[in-house]
Amino acid sequence: MKFLRWAGTLTALALLIITLSSCDTTSSSDPEPELDLVTIGSVASDDYTISLESNSPLQTGANQLYWKVERDGDLVIPESITITPMMDMGDMMHSTPFQQPEVATEDDRYFSNMAVFIMASGMMGSWSIEFEITLPNQEVLIGEMPVEVDSSWRLTSVRDNNDKIYFITWLHPRQPVTGNNTLRFMVHTRDSMMSFPPVENAELEIYPYMDMGGGSGHSTEFTSPEAQEAGYYEGSINYSMSGTWTTSATLKVGDVTLPEVMFEYSVQAQ
Repeated sequence: MKFLRWAGTLTALALLIITLSSCDTTSSSDPEPELDLVTIGSVASDDYTISLESNSPLQTGANQLYWKVERDGDLVIPESITITPMMDMGDMMHSTPFQQPEVATEDDRYFSNMAVFIMASGMMGSWSIEFEITLPNQEVLIGEMPVEVDSSWRLTSVRDNNDKIYFITWLHPRQPVTGNNTLRFMVHTRDSMMSFPPVENAELEIYPYMDMGGGSGHSTEFTSPEAQEAGYYEGSINYSMSGTWTTSATLKVGDVTLPEVMFEYSVQAQ
């Protein structure tokens, strides 16, 4: 009988331990957050390696950049990172619309920022990103990251009668699909070769169209984007079928209506 009582007590203790263990949500076996990124480049500065990654190879238009600092293979979380993208065209240099890096909300091992590259790398010039990184020990790393930027359909530009240029970036969806899509644009202008402020409170009218050939075609259900904060414009578009579509965009700034520009792209079936 004593044996049975002891056996029952041990069984109860074992069940209690298992229950408590199953409630521990801080188990070391929990996976660390990970981003599906591709390496854009890396450079060495003193004993440190600075890596730049992104969701895909860089293209004209909006790109989300992720910065990581390591020393001897160990991760180092900076206090701050300051950057300036620069295009070297030989006889002149210019920057592009961009944000400064902050700790990435998706994965705090990275600093992240958006950059809108307004031209591709190639015969016209080459891109690099100057950086200044302050480490926890107050050491400062200064250097530049050469990057390659391919052309894409997600950026276009237009000029007014005074030759002032406006850059219209197709931000979302990066890959349109049939059905309803939230539609987001960014609009910037150029005040100088180093200053590209967002254009707020403008009007952006769009018109999606599918050319069926033989002089026939059709549009689809959509709402033109409305101005949001910091130069963002948001609407929606509901693609009725897959294939090649165009979307015209007409920007009105104050009392000035700019010439129509066009995005051409492929819509995938889902």
